[in-house]
Amino acid sequence: VTVVAHCAERCHLLERLAESFREVYARIPIAATCECTEEEHCKEPKAKQHERVPGMTIFSVPYDFGLSRGKTLLIENTKTEFVLVLDDDFTHSFHSCLECMLWRMRSQRHSLWRPFDILGFPVQEDERLFGAFRGSLRVATHQLFLEPMAEELLPDGCLRVDICPMVFLGRTARMRTFEFQKELSVGEHEQFFYSNAYNGVQVAVCFDSSFPHFRVNTMSAGYVKRRERMPELMAKAFQNLGFERAMYLLRKYDQGRMSDYDELLEKTVPPWYVSHDTCGSPTSPPAPFAQVFAVIFCTADEAGQQYRQVLRGRTETTSWLQKFAELGGAGTLRWVFAVHPPNEESAVVSLLRREHDLYQDLLLLPGLDRSSPHNAGGPNTDQFLQVLATLRDFQFRWLLVTRQDVFVHAERLMGSLQGVEPPGGKVVGAWSAEPPRLDPHFFMLPRDVFVLLSAPEVISRLASSGFDVFGDLSVLGAGLSSLMRAFSVDRVQLPGVYQRGGLPNLVCPQGTVTLQ
Repeated sequence: VTVVAHCAERCHLLERLAESFREVYARIPIAATCECTEEEHCKEPKAKQHERVPGMTIFSVPYDFGLSRGKTLLIENTKTEFVLVLDDDFTHSFHSCLECMLWRMRSQRHSLWRPFDILGFPVQEDERLFGAFRGSLRVATHQLFLEPMAEELLPDGCLRVDICPMVFLGRTARMRTFEFQKELSVGEHEQFFYSNAYNGVQVAVCFDSSFPHFRVNTMSAGYVKRRERMPELMAKAFQNLGFERAMYLLRKYDQGRMSDYDELLEKTVPPWYVSHDTCGSPTSPPAPFAQVFAVIFCTADEAGQQYRQVLRGRTETTSWLQKFAELGGAGTLRWVFAVHPPNEESAVVSLLRREHDLYQDLLLLPGLDRSSPHNAGGPNTDQFLQVLATLRDFQFRWLLVTRQDVFVHAERLMGSLQGVEPPGGKVVGAWSAEPPRLDPHFFMLPRDVFVLLSAPEVISRLASSGFDVFGDLSVLGAGLSSLMRAFSVDRVQLPGVYQRGGLPNLVCPQGTVTLQ
């Protein structure tokens, strides 16, 4: 094994690194590149032996030589089978087991199938500060995502990954075949692992050895100047690689956690671009993202068709859907009409399909069977669950569920939603007293509750028939209230919810939000 390191403006740290290895290994070769200062005007790399550390070679290289050129030069001059690549502020310690790493590289278990080319190790000091920098590399719409995911956990505890910290043990022969983009002074880490994936590089991280990272607060004028240029250099480097930006996800994001979903939205990152499990990222949504996705249950008769025309804005009056979309701006609201016919007569289905071909906003639900309740033509619990399953791949923050004959005051509804931010775990609607019953005519589910209910493992086990304290569970009101009782949700009362039958003289009270 040869130990190599590249250094700029901090060459005094190389002696500390070398001496830590000399305490254990008297003959292990050590080589390092040391960048000259900007004023020295070095033109060509020059090799010399270190004055105080035996068996250590120092290559003096020009200013801004860069990690890519530095490591390429060191690997080209390596004569051993393996090369240990470190940064200048790493050292050998009592929990560094170079022999363990060599055993992994020569292990028959790994060599029979895909022998490791690069073997990384956990950098404990860095992981305490900002998390583990190892996992998968993925590109979506010219954005590079570095995610803390693993391809597989091997029987000996090692992980196969796409990228690991730029400190590792590598096979010298294979390292010489891999490409370093030498013109990059920064950003070479990501470029190296991403581009060499096409060359079949096999990367793993094992946890039985580690080298400490003793960070040094270097404040020399040259080093400070170099660090100040780093953001600009990184941006140019990623542009040269074809990426508009790179995002380092130093922890696992959960699509079902509202705080994670909102954090990605705030960073203008589509959440579905980010993997939330080892199976990769979710599929792209069938429709663009919306803050609110409205599901309007409609009947399949002529009255339902007239309601849909009004709500679409195809009449002279402006519907509450149009008003809400205007108030919120582009991308605020999307909707679908969930039509539940009393039966599946061919004539009715044909008319509905023609309407869907024209407007592309219908969801045709199966007709009611003999065992289904006929509760004033409303949808049942099973049809509601089918809607959830259908919308599983859509992306939104709120799911609004209502009916065709419910009129909504758009401004007051938007004000009410702003008052319940953040939405995580909050189910908004008209809640009655104990047992807490949710009015099924108008309610809103946050995304985290929707993800939970629509998950295939959950939705297939939700009861849509039978009886409990709420009554017949096949009726949407009872079934929905039973579901909400089963989960820990925050029941938020929506003010101003009225029904027309309960109003004296049909006068709409002040502050009304919804009226059925």
